[in-house]
Amino acid sequence: MLSTSHTSPVKDRFNPPSIAMGTTKDTQIWMMTCLTLLIGSTQTVSSTSVLIIPTMTPTIPTFSALNESHNDQVCSTWGNYHFKTFDGYFFQLPSTCNHIVTSLCKSSYESFNIQLRRQVVDNQPTISKITMMLDGVVVQLSKDVVMINGQTVALPYSFSGVNIEKTTSKVKVVAKLGLVAIWNNDDSLMIEINEKYRNQTCGLCGDFNGVQAYNEFDNNGGTFSSSEYGNLWKLDDPLEACEEPLETIAESCADEGFCQQIFSGQAFSSCANTLDMDSFVQSCSADLCHCNNGTDTFCLCNTISEYSRQCVHAGGTPQQWRTKQFCYKTCPYNMEYQECGSSCVDTCSNPDASQLCERHCTDGCFCPLGTVYDDVNNTGCIPVDTCLCVHNGQVYTSGESYNSNCKECTCDGGQWDCIDKDCPGTCSVEGGSHINTFDGKAYTFHGDCSYVLTKREDAHRCTPLHSSNQARAGPFRSA
Repeated sequence: MLSTSHTSPVKDRFNPPSIAMGTTKDTQIWMMTCLTLLIGSTQTVSSTSVLIIPTMTPTIPTFSALNESHNDQVCSTWGNYHFKTFDGYFFQLPSTCNHIVTSLCKSSYESFNIQLRRQVVDNQPTISKITMMLDGVVVQLSKDVVMINGQTVALPYSFSGVNIEKTTSKVKVVAKLGLVAIWNNDDSLMIEINEKYRNQTCGLCGDFNGVQAYNEFDNNGGTFSSSEYGNLWKLDDPLEACEEPLETIAESCADEGFCQQIFSGQAFSSCANTLDMDSFVQSCSADLCHCNNGTDTFCLCNTISEYSRQCVHAGGTPQQWRTKQFCYKTCPYNMEYQECGSSCVDTCSNPDASQLCERHCTDGCFCPLGTVYDDVNNTGCIPVDTCLCVHNGQVYTSGESYNSNCKECTCDGGQWDCIDKDCPGTCSVEGGSHINTFDGKAYTFHGDCSYVLTKREDAHRCTPLHSSNQARAGPFRSA
């Protein structure tokens, strides 16, 4: 029988199996280094107290998010094995076993089931495989590979109500059944589901009933620990026997005031009243147990990143908080990392996409102001006036043109500028009953009377042109 000796889920949820990497003294040194990096300061920091509040001033313009909170429909996992359920309950589950993250278990038909597995790479946990069963479609995500029903596919891809797209920063899966999953190709997975699934889900994300820890962690009057709860949703492969690490109490490694200072900074001023900051502070404090005394900030960066992402879903607009010395993110080409950029990417094919975007902002790599992404040659971000155009598979540079269907089109910064030209029209009758109109419409009409083939709109009288009973040696044409 599962143990019920744990008295408080609030206490136990941040005491996972211990994998501590440093001593309390080492962590204090790391904290002082971290604060110095945050503010880019050369001030001397006392070894007995930390009084400097990090100033994370925006350096890159941010996109205004839609002011609509839907954080209570989002479950996420990130960083050092952290989880937040749909109902806002936080816990840690250090495990490299396969687990059911969420599924529609309280319905006659299981329209979705999402599973996840982690692995440790360079002493850091990362998500290695995500398996989704979405209304009969099996989607598998792993590093650089996406499979649909066992077949590798290239992105973007759409099949049977499931749409998958990829950016330089993440993979996004949208299912018409009412589910969105976003993986950052590393440590973070975020799942958003429709309101209609309330109180119908199972898995590590909880039952989606709007009450933290109610039902999910209940155990005959006691409370499941995080590892016990995880075992409920562990799903081994047929030939696998995955074992969880033994659960021990992790030491207290930091004053929560340190993490409080970070989340109270200027960059997160719009988040303070929209999120459960206390739970993020506890997650941050638990992460500090795994920091060494260098400048390896993995232990802290991922929780701050998740706080920023959750802020967006709660209706906030986080500002730029990263620096080149602290939690820096690199981007391909000449792109820049932003905490709150437009979810609709401006490209050469659609340079005004962000102006019409109705989705909230997102973090990731974006083109600098004044440029758009080159989706023709995939060369990164370029000025819009240097964009190429494509017609029937042929690429045109700005200023080049083509003629077709009585119009002339000229390439102008990735967009076609077309002018209609005067063009003779032809109407024909072939075989006595097969008619092609001036506008290219073909149809067949059988009749024995005399008919008007064409006339001017202002003509009041007309002369019959032919009878369908008359034999014809060839097609009749009028131009």
